[in-house]
Amino acid sequence: MLEIKNLEVQIQDKKIIDGLDLKVNKGEVHAIIGPNGCGKSTLANALVGKNDYEAKGIVTLNGEDILAMDVTERAKAGLFMSFQTPPSIPGITNYKLVQHYSTKVQKYKQDITKLNLKDDWASREFNEGASGGERKKNELLQLLQAKPEIVLLDEVDTGLDVDALQMVTKIVNEYKSKYGWIVISHNTKILRDLNPTFVHIITNGKIVETSGIELLDRIDKQGFANG
Repeated sequence: MLEIKNLEVQIQDKKIIDGLDLKVNKGEVHAIIGPNGCGKSTLANALVGKNDYEAKGIVTLNGEDILAMDVTERAKAGLFMSFQTPPSIPGITNYKLVQHYSTKVQKYKQDITKLNLKDDWASREFNEGASGGERKKNELLQLLQAKPEIVLLDEVDTGLDVDALQMVTKIVNEYKSKYGWIVISHNTKILRDLNPTFVHIITNGKIVETSGIELLDRIDKQGFANG
C-alpha cells in the first residue's frame, strides 16, 4: 500500500503541492484530475524522486519511507512511472534494456506479441525514431516485466492514436488487480474506460474532492471551477 500524508512539494522555492493526502491499495485505480497547473504531474514526479522536486511529509510504500530513498531505490521498492513523453536512449537496444527487468526470455517474448511490437523491436535502439504509440508500448513492456507495487501513469494518452489508447486501456484493465494505480489525465473518456475505483480532483496542490466515476460526468458538464 502507498500512503501519503501531508505531502508538500516545492520546485525552486515555489510550493506546488500543499498538504496532500492519499492512500492507494493493490487493485485500486485512482484517477487524478484537475485544472492545468494544479499539481498533478508534480505529484507523480515527486513520488518517483525527480531532481529539483523538494518533498516533505510522509510517503510510505508497504511501510518503507519512500522520501528517504533515491530514484533507483524507489524503483526497486516498487514504484513505476510512465512518462508523458518517454525518452529515447541511444546506444542501448530495446532487448538489452528489457533484459535488466527479466531473465525469462519466454515471458517477455509473449508480452512483445501481446503488445503487437514490430519484428525488428529487439535490435532497435530504445525509442530511437519511435512513434508515441511505440514508446508507450515499450513502457508497458517494461511494466509487465518489472511487476511493481504502484504504477503511476502521467497523461497516459499523450501522443497516442486510437489503437494505442485501446492497447493501454486493455493492459491496465487486464492487470488492474495486480498493482495499485495512479492515473493522471485530462481525458475523461480514457479515465471512464479504465473504470477507476476513485476519482480525485486536485486544486491548488490539494485533493479537494474524492468520489467515484460519476464525478467525471459532473466535470464534463460543469468543469472544475463550478464543481
